[in-house]
Amino acid sequence: MSEDIIKKKITFLTFLISYRCTNECKHYALQASPKQDNISIELEDVKRYMKDITSNYDIGEVGFFGGEPFLYFDLLVSLVEEAKKYDIPKIGLPTNGFWGKNSSIAKDYALKLKEAGLNHIGFSIDAFHQEFISLDVVKRAIKATYDAGIEWIHLIAHTVGSKNEKNSFNEQTKKIIDVLSKEFESLETITTDLQVKGRAARELERNYTMTTKLFDRCLYFKTPMFMIDPYGWVFHQSCLGICIGNAKKKSLSEIIENFNYRKHPIIGKLVAKGGPQNLLEMAIEKGYKPQDGYADKCHLCFSALNYLRPYYPNIIEPSNLYF
Repeated sequence: MSEDIIKKKITFLTFLISYRCTNECKHYALQASPKQDNISIELEDVKRYMKDITSNYDIGEVGFFGGEPFLYFDLLVSLVEEAKKYDIPKIGLPTNGFWGKNSSIAKDYALKLKEAGLNHIGFSIDAFHQEFISLDVVKRAIKATYDAGIEWIHLIAHTVGSKNEKNSFNEQTKKIIDVLSKEFESLETITTDLQVKGRAARELERNYTMTTKLFDRCLYFKTPMFMIDPYGWVFHQSCLGICIGNAKKKSLSEIIENFNYRKHPIIGKLVAKGGPQNLLEMAIEKGYKPQDGYADKCHLCFSALNYLRPYYPNIIEPSNLYF
């Protein structure tokens, strides 16, 4: 492509390395777990994706997600190096920090990623993660990233309801944030309300007041943000488990170029008047018995999608995300 042609922009491009994780947190939408298949994204696939997509789009940020990205550390370093070749301004990942068990190993990991080109790292810390991982372990991992000179470091916390809502999960999360903020004063904490889907739809539903009110339509599909998983499934970053194509079968650029959220058989229903209620009606027509209420619109959407999966092969995928 000629350099004088202005490329379209993709705000955020994410590679989901694997669905495996060290833990099985109650809240996780992707249902990451040590029980997930030991399948990871292939370096050669990512090389092909990056060459293709950067020829046609400007990428604002590349992320490497999981599961837990550090479970595949050598692969992770190679993936970061690959992204760096294309002068992506921001290359980052989230982690639960389990690799901070040993200070020497943590220092080695952080330095190697810094040298590879990583400049953004978020530590997932809240009541859900600290059920499995000691804060002392996370502190060592955070310190290692500071010492390595990684530019952007922050905390990531999920709350049940709003962060001001009082419940045992939020109270514990606040304590965790307070402890880490005192020790690492410059750390920013990104707190988000938990979306009730994936494992959260099974484990945390009872912690919410169910509602039957009509939910707003979903408008975030307008923002160009995409994720590719180890099987090649391509999702919009805001709503995983609803595929817009498979990059192992068709070029990533072509999939994104042809993506029309209004015409997609599932996403089109979410952006239309009625939003997730449209999916609920589709599921009811096929025999789904609705609950008396739902925690939020993601809960309603996930419940309907979970039922509709057999009717939409190659669209409501992969099975890793559903029951």
